[in-house]
Amino acid sequence: MTVREYGTRYLRITVRHHGDAEFSWLRTPGPAHTRPQRLPPVAVAAALRRVDTAAGDTAEGRRGARLALGEWAGGARPGVRYRVPGAVSVARLLPSGDDTAFRLSVSALADAGRTLRRLHREPWELPERPPHPGMRRLRAWILGEETGPGATRLRAQARTRLGPSLWARLTDWSAAANEPSGGAAAVLLHGAPSTGWLVPAPAGGHAALLTGEEVTGGDPALDLGWILGELHELRTAAARGLGAAGQGPPVDYPAAAHALLAGYTGGAGTAGASALPPGTARAATLRLAVHMRDFASFVGWHEDLHRYCDLLAETLTEDGAPALQWGVSRS
Repeated sequence: MTVREYGTRYLRITVRHHGDAEFSWLRTPGPAHTRPQRLPPVAVAAALRRVDTAAGDTAEGRRGARLALGEWAGGARPGVRYRVPGAVSVARLLPSGDDTAFRLSVSALADAGRTLRRLHREPWELPERPPHPGMRRLRAWILGEETGPGATRLRAQARTRLGPSLWARLTDWSAAANEPSGGAAAVLLHGAPSTGWLVPAPAGGHAALLTGEEVTGGDPALDLGWILGELHELRTAAARGLGAAGQGPPVDYPAAAHALLAGYTGGAGTAGASALPPGTARAATLRLAVHMRDFASFVGWHEDLHRYCDLLAETLTEDGAPALQWGVSRS
């Protein structure tokens, strides 16, 4: 039974219930999805399964989120299908105003942090690395290769608001983003971990992180920064009355960020900033830029994007530091 359908011009998502706590999420490309969906090669899939097995083992400590690996789905609507324990992601549960949904979301983010930490122990062992999808889209936008009306308007607005110096900083950061810092070797990356890919189990079982289409190798800061940048954007949007985040009930985003960081660092949280991958703040800033670009391209222009350009400028000016500054939560 189909319980939810939603999406943008980039991807459509259909959630179906198969009885008890069994759900499937089918992701099918939209008209703006110009590259084929892909799943990881055999060797990479084996590494992902090792991480998933470790995530489900509580013998050495708290569990992590399970990696729900995608599989090809044929039929009338071909795409990639994921089998997960719930119908709703953290993206909807976290800002809902429901206390139980919030607790599930915070717990799932902590689990995701633990799983990403384990994932980043796996080296990228193949001779070639697929381009990071989000950074590829951002680079195309920055370089003027993305010519849709929304993206073109946003690029003009962003260049004006940022000015030459900050635009150059954004350009340089995006060019260097996927190369590990300090000469370190590339590690296995999820590629796009987000609240929209993270599905808690309503009955208290393992949360699931949809995994496969965006997997690549590179700098671990990109994965951690991807979620932190999203949480930073949501917190600021809520404070400034932007979009859905600005219209909903109050949300303790610091508690969500602390949970993610504590899971990733093994408990150090924001007090252990030195335990985070170098470049995490920059990666979070790039995530903000990617989301702005994606919204303009896949949804369309919205006047709030003017104010998101302000947010991007402020975050760039401070070298991404606001995305790591979470203070004390209300919880």
